Amino acid sequence: MAVNYIYPEFEVVRNDTRCIRCRVCERQCANEVHIYDESLDMMVSDESKCVNCQRCVSLCPTRALKIVKSDCALRENANWSQDTIKEVYKQAGSGGVLLSSMGNPKPLPVYWDRILINASQVTNPSIDPLREPMETKVFLGSKNGRIERNEKGEIVPSLSPQLELSMPVMFSAMSYGSISYNAHESLARAATELGILYNTGEGGLHEDFYVYGKNTIVQVASGRSAATCPERRSAPTSAGRG
Repeated sequence: MAVNYIYPEFEVVRNDTRCIRCRVCERQCANEVHIYDESLDMMVSDESKCVNCQRCVSLCPTRALKIVKSDCALRENANWSQDTIKEVYKQAGSGGVLLSSMGNPKPLPVYWDRILINASQVTNPSIDPLREPMETKVFLGSKNGRIERNEKGEIVPSLSPQLELSMPVMFSAMSYGSISYNAHESLARAATELGILYNTGEGGLHEDFYVYGKNTIVQVASGRSAATCPERRSAPTSAGRG
């Protein structure tokens, strides 16, 4: 049996004087944390499977359960935080990359709330609408180290494909299978109306949405690869269907 270096993050505290062995916690736990031991006539717990969803706590008829965060900690180190060490252990033990859904559990700033716009640009009307137009258009993509011009003095367009957004907003990847036909259609229509882009995710693209092709980013591989490509034509390529 392999050695597990990570102590369970949560602990199940059960009050045996209150527990009536109704086994509601066992039936309701999707992670199979609670188990009834017939030989001991008592409920036992596999805390390594607990994710602290609190379902068992809510459904226990006698309030015999509570879930607490474990105080078992690794040796403190200024260069290696507890979370970093545990993640290294998890990846080494599983051989895979740790994945999470949208968002981030860390206290990272939301840059949209910190956008600073010159006050002269937001007056209504602007101080000088000819020289100081107010717009939120954003271009995403690489840029050249220097500008190249032809013999006529015109700029040579040698950049890789650019994404043009009417505002600094882009709908994140959500697969067709996870959010349904109606949700995907809503994203496609909204992206088209706003002049921004939405991402199909890894669940394929319904043929009804090909008409929104120029506002569609087609994901052509698993989220683990994060391989996406902007679709700038009237319909996605066949590679984006799967």
